[in-house]
Amino acid sequence: MADQSSSIRHLYFYLVSFIALGFVVGASVYILNYVGKVSVFPDADVAYRGTPPGLFFATLKNDGAPTTEVTCVESCTLTTADRASIQDWKSAYASWQEQPSARTSRNRGLVNALSFLIVALPVFWFHFRTAQRDFHAESAVSQPDPKRAGRTIRSFYFYLVSLAAIVMFIISAGVTVNTSLKTWLLNEEASTTEAARPTPSDSSETLGVTSLLGCAEKCELDADLTGQLTQWQADYDQARAEMVSQPESSWQRTLATSLPFLLASIPLFWLHWRVIQRERKSTVA
Repeated sequence: MADQSSSIRHLYFYLVSFIALGFVVGASVYILNYVGKVSVFPDADVAYRGTPPGLFFATLKNDGAPTTEVTCVESCTLTTADRASIQDWKSAYASWQEQPSARTSRNRGLVNALSFLIVALPVFWFHFRTAQRDFHAESAVSQPDPKRAGRTIRSFYFYLVSLAAIVMFIISAGVTVNTSLKTWLLNEEASTTEAARPTPSDSSETLGVTSLLGCAEKCELDADLTGQLTQWQADYDQARAEMVSQPESSWQRTLATSLPFLLASIPLFWLHWRVIQRERKSTVA
């Protein structure tokens, strides 16, 4: 009965250690990814928001298509329905602005990773140290060989972590080498950039804003709306620049992801494999 209770205790502590270690490694990988994007791969972030919503007016052309611009050569042509469309556009644009940018998403991810690391690291440390202490205590009492169940569970834990680390190393190293060869040896990224580059923006996307901004005085637009129109142009230009640069920086995104996994897998494998091999040699001796 005591042996069964001891085995369950070993299983619990090593199982919690394994789960907590997974969170520690995952959080560490994200932190390394963040550091890499900030210092080495500045163009690795992906913008998910797209371009801000365009302004289209309620008045229809002769062919039934929505009007994309306002004219004010003689007088402002904005109708009551057009002004209602402007209010709808303001709401849509405000919603777009509330979406997190690539930088905001990256910073939020860092906070999440740090939170998990702060919680998981002491959990792993406590349970792993307790499992280590129990094993060494049993080894001292039951020399020359500790209880078989405890040793089996311990060996399974160390080999399982070593296996996970070596798989992580192979995949991340393969991706890193593959991306490096295609980028700098085969120049594949450069050759596909033009094909992957987004098409130039349609003038209809910007015509509504630019034409309304040009008629701001004659249409008696308030300062708040004028400021929103000006900010929209800056946001649109920035979003288009981000979309154009994304195909060119795909190799940075790949390396910013694979290198942290590679860096985390090496010490993870080495530390666990070394313990297993040292104990195996001592048992054989």
